[in-house]
Amino acid sequence: MKQQSSRGLTVFLFLFAALVLAVALPLRIWQQLNLVESGNGFWKAGSATIPVLYAALGLLAAAPFVTGLMFRKQVVLDLGRRARVAEGAVALIVAFTLVVNALGALQFAFQLFTGQVVAEGLDHQPGASPLQYFIRSGAVAALFEALFGAAATVFFCNLALIDFLPRKKIFLNRLLALAPLLWVIARILRRFSRTIAYLRVSDLFLTLMALTMLMVFFLAFAQLLGGVNNARKEWVLAAAGIPAFALLLLCFVPRVVAYRLVGGAEPSQDAAMELCDAAVAAFICVFLAGRLLRQESGGEEEQDLPVAGE
Repeated sequence: MKQQSSRGLTVFLFLFAALVLAVALPLRIWQQLNLVESGNGFWKAGSATIPVLYAALGLLAAAPFVTGLMFRKQVVLDLGRRARVAEGAVALIVAFTLVVNALGALQFAFQLFTGQVVAEGLDHQPGASPLQYFIRSGAVAALFEALFGAAATVFFCNLALIDFLPRKKIFLNRLLALAPLLWVIARILRRFSRTIAYLRVSDLFLTLMALTMLMVFFLAFAQLLGGVNNARKEWVLAAAGIPAFALLLLCFVPRVVAYRLVGGAEPSQDAAMELCDAAVAAFICVFLAGRLLRQESGGEEEQDLPVAGE
């Protein structure tokens, strides 16, 4: 018997994230224009707005985690096969932006491998082999980012087909479900393989927080959709997905406003304004809003999304 469920918990978490963003987004835009150094992404000087932003980010990370942990035995994921047009459309958008991201990563790696671009601070290190140089410069990680980005593109297209054609015998591939996770790990390695001073970091800190939360989300995502070690992991989607959704927007929107709309400043290497971040944030929102439920009565939730190899 299918259990009665509600989306009240998910709605509450998104309303909380929206409230935090209502405070943090204008604050971050102002900081990006006035307190963050152009070209390196460091804080210019101390300001009362800095601890306010950190406090908001702390609440953003803590509240979904505590809420998800409290209701971990009641949070379920709806894996029933039915038409999900909104999710399928956003999945296709994510697939398109992943292609753009993969091409950008390939271009970055090609420029480093061919010497068109030289990684600052690594070109004059004595005794360093070419392989060490390419690893530390992020060229190797960029190749993996492109590779796993291409695999993740296939996965999201696969998921979109199931959303659009639920009655067709289309299966999710368990290995492809790992591709988004490996793509995020490659992005982390690309950004943090180089040597950097972590004093007064601003852009880098937000990027690290966003990618870390996204990595945890995609780990639970792969476990649940792949059916591997997935017992009671649904609450992790809320605990990591809500902060990842908000942090991706907090990285993307202020940087676009400061460096594209207002202009007049040079973005730092860590202020990447990639469309895939906004697309993935939209996917997390639609996916959780449509699938994450709170169990209200006994019974088994319908879970019949097939996985290849079952």
